[in-house]
Amino acid sequence: MVRAGGEPVSAGPFLDHPRPRRLLQQALDTGELPPAFLFLGPHGTGKEEAALALAKGLNCTAGVSGPDLFSAAGADEEPGGEGPALGGCGSCTSCQRIGHYTHPDVVVRLPLPKPKKEREAADPTEALTYKAEHPYRDPTLSGGNTGIRVDDVREVVRMLAMAPVEGARRVVIFRDADEMTEQAQNALLKSLEEPPEHTLFILTARRPDRLLPTVLSRSRVIRFGPLPAETIAAYLTSEQGLEVAEAEEAAILARGSLKRALEITEEGVRGREDALQLLRWAAGGQRLEAMGWAADLVFKSAGGAFDQARAVLDELIALARDIAALQAGREEDLLNPDQRDLLVRIGEQAPSGAGLKALEAALQARGEVDSFLNLALIYSTLYEGLAELAA
Repeated sequence: MVRAGGEPVSAGPFLDHPRPRRLLQQALDTGELPPAFLFLGPHGTGKEEAALALAKGLNCTAGVSGPDLFSAAGADEEPGGEGPALGGCGSCTSCQRIGHYTHPDVVVRLPLPKPKKEREAADPTEALTYKAEHPYRDPTLSGGNTGIRVDDVREVVRMLAMAPVEGARRVVIFRDADEMTEQAQNALLKSLEEPPEHTLFILTARRPDRLLPTVLSRSRVIRFGPLPAETIAAYLTSEQGLEVAEAEEAAILARGSLKRALEITEEGVRGREDALQLLRWAAGGQRLEAMGWAADLVFKSAGGAFDQARAVLDELIALARDIAALQAGREEDLLNPDQRDLLVRIGEQAPSGAGLKALEAALQARGEVDSFLNLALIYSTLYEGLAELAA
C-alpha cells in the first residue's frame, strides 16, 4: 500500500473485525453484492478503510492477493475463496489510485462546508488529498457547518448516468452519511432503489437514527465495533514509535478508535479539561463560574463554538457515564481510569442516581448541539442536570 507521493503506508490494525471481514470477503467470493452497504460503527474503527478495501477488491487488475488489510495481528484464520481479496493486491495502478482517492470509478464524498455559491456542489479534492497523505487522520475544515447536501448528491447522480470509465465496478462511498441532509437523502433514494448497472453504494455512519428509514431499508448493514485497546496500543508502539506505557494509556482513552488514539498522542484529549472543570463546578455548586465559562466560549469562539461544544460534551458523556457506573457499584472498565479518584469522590458525595441524571443531561445537550440550537440555552439546561451532582 503506497501513500500519495510514493511513500509506503502501513496497513495498520485494520481491522480486528472478524465478522465484517468474513461477510465482505464472502460477497467478493460469490459476486452477490447488494445495491448498497451501510457500515455502522463508532468513529475511527475502520469503516472507511473497509469501504476502500472492498473497492480495491472489486477493481484490482492484478488478480492476485496482496496485503490482507483485515487480518488481526497473529490471526490464523484466512478468508479464502475464489473471488478477489479484500484490499486487492495493494500495488497495481488501480489499487494505488483508489488509495489516493483518484480512481475515476471510485467516487468518495464526505461532509464539507457549504460552498459560497448557491446550487453548487462542494469540492472534495482538498479534503481527499489530505486523507490520501494521512490515512488515519481527518482533515481540518473551515468555513462553517459541514454536511453532505442535496447539490453534492445530485452531482454524483449525474455522474452515474455515464458508464464506468475503465469498465470495472463503480463504487460510490458516502462517508459519514448520517451527516447527509434529509433533502440529500431523498435525492439519493432513487439511485438506491434502481442502482445503475455495475454500481455499488457504500455508506458509512455512526448514528443510524439520523438516516431515513427508506435509506436504511435499502442498505445491507454491517456493524463495526470498537477496536480492542490491545490492537490500538500495538499499532502505536510498532508504527508510531510510542513507549509501551504511553501507547497503552492512549489506547484506553481512545475508546476503540484508532483516529482518536492518534489525536490523543499528538494533541491530548480535546475538550476533556473543560468537561472535567464543568463536573467540578457542578459538584461544588458553582453555577456562576460554569455559566461564565459557557458565555465566554459562545461569544469568543464564533464559528468554532459548536465544534468545541461537541468535543466537551463527548468527554462529559464519558465522565458522567463513569460516575453513574461507580454509583451503581460497577467500577470495572471505566472509560476514564486516570480520573478515578475525582470521579469516585464526586460519585460518593452526590445523591444516589445523580450520575445517571448527569449522563442524561449530557446526552440531551449533545443532541441539541447537533441540531444547532441556541448554545447559551443548551449550556444553561445542561448545568441544571449536572447540578444534581452537588452534595
